[in-house]
Amino acid sequence: MLETFCDRLRHLCPENFTSSGRQWSSLAQIQAQQALVTASELGLLIKADVTWDRFKHDNSDLHYGTEHVVESTESGDWVAKITILPAFGLAPRLIAHPNVNLRDDPTVPSYRQAIEFLPATPIEYLQRWIAAKEVFEDAVRLTSVVQWADGLVSFGISQPQYHGEAASPRDIDRYFEASGWTRVRDPGESGHVLYFNYAFQVLAIDALPRNCYLHDDELLPFDVILSRPDESLEKFLQLYPD
Repeated sequence: MLETFCDRLRHLCPENFTSSGRQWSSLAQIQAQQALVTASELGLLIKADVTWDRFKHDNSDLHYGTEHVVESTESGDWVAKITILPAFGLAPRLIAHPNVNLRDDPTVPSYRQAIEFLPATPIEYLQRWIAAKEVFEDAVRLTSVVQWADGLVSFGISQPQYHGEAASPRDIDRYFEASGWTRVRDPGESGHVLYFNYAFQVLAIDALPRNCYLHDDELLPFDVILSRPDESLEKFLQLYPD
């Protein structure tokens, strides 16, 4: 269903969502509205009778992370996640910041670049989880598209409940390299830990202990942000050096 939904949404929103020049809020809103159409066709649409703010007020006992509201199912085998408004998760972006050059030094670059997490579009969010299924064999499922009473939109997904201890950076590094990933240096100031999988053309970022568990000597990445870098990010990271 995840792949079918994403394919349908891409068909309805064919404009390139990373280089079209549109502002994120405008593009995300367009995709969100088309997601409602797609969800209705595929039987995934839930029309909530409360606003997002009311939902948060009435469910303050749930776990609110950076990207999702998280709740364990009664069986304890799965977790349900709802994207936190106004975004659809996060995606890495290459951002240029102007440098302050008070002395008008010609050797000082006019700007510096850094990888930052910014709100993802609905299509980027879906593609992230499709990549997780491909490279990590994550059994993630798209379970719903929620239209809140105020018209805002969230995605609902479910994942297996992973158990174990937070993996150490050394365990994470060993796992990724053994699984065909290449450690990539972040040349910016952010200092992100990055891995690139040339076979799948996927960049892994935020592969940190809070997102990777170790269970029975097996690493379980469950909330690592995956993306397919655009041309500017490829050049910045020198993924394909001349």
